Amino acid sequence: MNTGELRRSMGAGIAFVVLFVVGVLMINTPNIKSSDTDAGAAQKYVNYLSDSGHRAQLLISAWLLVLAALAFVWFTTGLRSWFASQPMAGRLTAHLGVLGAAGIAAGSTAGAVVAGSVAFGNEPVPNGDVIRIVMDLEFPLLFIVFGLASAAVIATVSVAVLRTGVLPRWVAHTGWVAVLGSLTGVFFVPLVLPLLWYLAVGILGSRRSAASAVVDRTASVPTVTPGG
Repeated sequence: MNTGELRRSMGAGIAFVVLFVVGVLMINTPNIKSSDTDAGAAQKYVNYLSDSGHRAQLLISAWLLVLAALAFVWFTTGLRSWFASQPMAGRLTAHLGVLGAAGIAAGSTAGAVVAGSVAFGNEPVPNGDVIRIVMDLEFPLLFIVFGLASAAVIATVSVAVLRTGVLPRWVAHTGWVAVLGSLTGVFFVPLVLPLLWYLAVGILGSRRSAASAVVDRTASVPTVTPGG
């Protein structure tokens, strides 16, 4: 991966954070209270998906999250390039990135599949219990499957950084905090920690790649000696 491709992959890490945050914040489900009966909760889901605005919001959220998943794969592929001396760590980072992206994509699909069938397939709004079962898969896939994959990605990168020194040591030290945030991301708020880590690494990687590109261009300029 040349410097230009590496810079774009680090930019994909920044894009991933933005797309993921916006996509998650757009997820909106009915307010189910502990006092609601099963029939009452099911009816709330039916009423919710009967609103075209709610369906559109779910679909837009899903598209943003799918784009975030693609950006995450691109980003982790770029991270792999930093660890040429640790090929196993690089391959593991890239493979775990695909696993994490799959969790995001599957979660976004679960959240929007019913809304999509109603909006584009002209299907009637199904039974509320069916809607609830399908849509309730979104959060476990986003915050548990992706959270576990994210923890593994960050741990792998942190160990590789300590071994190679290719990135500043703070990347590894803050990485362990981000690992903890990924593992407890099921509570939503701790997931901010790994997202901030990805954002910081993306910015750092972009700057380093840009600096390397400047050095490469400078080195390629021929030196002209007087009278030469």
